[in-house]
Amino acid sequence: MKKVNAVVAGVLLATASFATFAAVPVDRSQAQDMQSLGSVSVSSVRGSLDDASRQLSQKAAESGASHYRIIGVDNPGDSSLWSGTAEIYR
Repeated sequence: MKKVNAVVAGVLLATASFATFAAVPVDRSQAQDMQSLGSVSVSSVRGSLDDASRQLSQKAAESGASHYRIIGVDNPGDSSLWSGTAEIYR
């Protein structure tokens, strides 16, 4: 029983830490004082604008960024697929 509880606790902790590693959005004025690391982009994200933003945040974090600023997003016509680009910062 202790082993099962330890495994469950480990899984919950790992899941919680993934959420902590998402990059934080900033606006243009906040980004002026930050060091740019380049940009990231996503495409064919099924869902909503929030889903595309979440994927940009995750991709920014995977690239070593702590912050990101969305430069542009696109949803062609009646599609539920989104693409977007964000500048990333540390």
